[in-house]
Amino acid sequence: MGGSRGVRQVRVTMQLRRVDVDGPDGEPVSLSYPGMLLTGYEDGRKVCEHWIPLGAEPSVADDERLIDVLHAAMEWQNYAAEDCP
Repeated sequence: MGGSRGVRQVRVTMQLRRVDVDGPDGEPVSLSYPGMLLTGYEDGRKVCEHWIPLGAEPSVADDERLIDVLHAAMEWQNYAAEDCP
């Protein structure tokens, strides 16, 4: 990689996502579900986002996915990976 490297930062926030869909009677229904948003910044500029849904009763597979995404984010932040999480 040529040139100087920018400062990378990953911010982790909880977020409630909302989706509007048609209900069974055709009327719009708003659904919401919780998740964790990882946002990658380089030199203060947002360069990527990765949203991970979190259920009320996460499974072992959900936990493993979260660990994998957090690990990838930390590697990106520390320049051990080029792909933004």
